[in-house]
Amino acid sequence: MTRLRLVLVETEGGVNLGMIARLCENFDVDEFYLVNPKASLEEAKEYAVHAAHRLDNAVIVDSLNKALEGVDLSICTSAKTSERNVLREPITVREAADLFSEIDGIVGLVMGRESVGLTREELRKCDILSHIPSSPKYPALNLANATAIYLYEFYQARTRGSSTTKPSSRTIGLLDAYTRALSEILIHDEIKQKDVVLALKRIAMKNITRKREIDLLVYLLSKACRRIEGCEDKVSSYMQSRP
Repeated sequence: MTRLRLVLVETEGGVNLGMIARLCENFDVDEFYLVNPKASLEEAKEYAVHAAHRLDNAVIVDSLNKALEGVDLSICTSAKTSERNVLREPITVREAADLFSEIDGIVGLVMGRESVGLTREELRKCDILSHIPSSPKYPALNLANATAIYLYEFYQARTRGSSTTKPSSRTIGLLDAYTRALSEILIHDEIKQKDVVLALKRIAMKNITRKREIDLLVYLLSKACRRIEGCEDKVSSYMQSRP
């Protein structure tokens, strides 16, 4: 069964935080996590009205890593995108919602700060980046408004349900492990290593309905890895370290 974990990173305004608490109730958010909230929770409760209990029951943690523990798919959001930077190549809200509906487990939706959004390092912690297209004259949406759009689409996707076949979490883990091992051995530039690992993982997650294609990609990587000394040892180590 799919569960939605909404993660807010260092939310700065009590009004936004309160309104988002109401949205959690409107759209049946299963888990509500706050990473180092800067806003006053007491002020936020005034705007949450009948959803103030969402703030009382929110899980407050001190890092995004902790907020993503146990998550099967993590989706970061950003107002900034780039076709030249793999870190900032997004999918649409609707595509993110479709992915959400395919997961048998916990999906983490990560919303950034009102002022600066999410940092590059925080974006790297997520499997997928998503973006809401808007006017180039004023592309940044209010945090609560952006969250409402995502939660509405996710709610609709959950209602529609899923009839497709997806790769297992082990298959995705193997893809990640093979890519990391091969990248470390074949690519000397550390930034390029991270970009390649992130790109292939996102390819797999974006095409999560095409199980056979991902299985074949893992098969190819495994064949390549067997021909390189030390590669399979790295893969075994990465798989053992997975949560």
